[in-house]
Amino acid sequence: MRFNLKLQAMKIKTTIAILLLFTVTIKAQEINVKINGGPSGILYDSTLGDGKLKFGGGIGVGYTYFFSSHWGIMTGIDAMYNQNSFELHNGTTISTYEIDDQTSAFEYQVTPTNYKEDQHFISIAVPLMMQYRTSIAPQTQLYFGVGGKILFPGKQTAKASASELQLSGYYPDINLLIDDLPSHGFGKVTNWQDKTTVNLDPSFLLSVETGLTFKLKEKTQLYTGIYLDYGLTEMAKENPDVNIVAYSPNGIDNIQANGTSGNRKIVQESRYFSAGIQLKLGFMLTKNKPEPVPPKEEIVTKTEAPVQEAAPVQQKVVEAPPAKKELTPTERTYVEKPLAFQEVGNTNVTPELATRLDEIAKILKSNKDTDLNITGYTCDIGTEERNLEIGMKRAQAVSDYLQNKGIESNRMHLFSKGESEPLVPNIPVENRPLNRRVSLTLIDAK
Repeated sequence: MRFNLKLQAMKIKTTIAILLLFTVTIKAQEINVKINGGPSGILYDSTLGDGKLKFGGGIGVGYTYFFSSHWGIMTGIDAMYNQNSFELHNGTTISTYEIDDQTSAFEYQVTPTNYKEDQHFISIAVPLMMQYRTSIAPQTQLYFGVGGKILFPGKQTAKASASELQLSGYYPDINLLIDDLPSHGFGKVTNWQDKTTVNLDPSFLLSVETGLTFKLKEKTQLYTGIYLDYGLTEMAKENPDVNIVAYSPNGIDNIQANGTSGNRKIVQESRYFSAGIQLKLGFMLTKNKPEPVPPKEEIVTKTEAPVQEAAPVQQKVVEAPPAKKELTPTERTYVEKPLAFQEVGNTNVTPELATRLDEIAKILKSNKDTDLNITGYTCDIGTEERNLEIGMKRAQAVSDYLQNKGIESNRMHLFSKGESEPLVPNIPVENRPLNRRVSLTLIDAK
């Protein structure tokens, strides 16, 4: 009992932690909606019968936070419809101990023929998964996800049927078997049907998925792939002292089903399983937020005013134009080192680039007499026209970022050379990421 309470407490704490993470990742880079379908239900391990998965499906919403160009963490909420069937082997007898209407104990024996249950239930799952993706074509990426889920199942509905039920009572004290006394609950029932519900336990799942993403628009991705969820813990609550149908001392006309799930005499193990294909639409949400531009400092005009000979001693040193600060060779090398846009078609400033651009902005702020030529480049994948467009978007992204850091737009001049002037040959293909870049050239004012 104490162990079960501790287990329940652990599940509650884990769920709260995941929900808190879900709340934090509301600011994730991508929101997605999905639909999936395939065999989905409970895998049974039974020596007395056979279980079969049936087709199920689900929908879900998720949030993914990408902390690099390849890696991200995903959470959300999924809803699934699950169904399966279970059939008992003919000739199987299920026995339990009961009390009759005369308060005598006896062994209740149920021998069904063609016994079958059609089962279904709805579940809610909260995933927590790591996702990796990498480009394999200009508009296509391969993705792979692995992690876990907590599954919260609703009640399982079981529709039971049998062509025949033989209900017998064995009294060991007097060595008596009664199998034809309908008024006291013993006899033969034909073409029997009934329905019942069974409680299920939450389950921890191992979850994997993989597939391809296709870029539909600038911030819209289509995910196509396959998924698999496997239960690490059992779902059916243990109930070994209940027969598949309830004993009724008032007759056999209204025999009620108890179900097979959780009956340890019939099912030794019950684990969740779901696999199939899925489609997702991902919508990028985050973008570089513009930072407030600091107020412009008053700059002493460079135009030299005529010297006033009448009062030369009244001129103050602070009124003279500030001395021009020269860029150091180290600063110039740091600024003019190419900015890498390694992903095909990527025109967004990555966190790694943002770190460099922050330092470049500081250098430019302290050297206000220096302008900047910003030129975007691509590899040779795609048309020349498209590559010129991507090159300009990359240059614009760098310019926008620096402007948000307080660098005046009139100091920055944008160009695109597309796939021309590669930094290294595009063959072998490993060289191509080096050509997806933006170059910065410092222009000193004369």
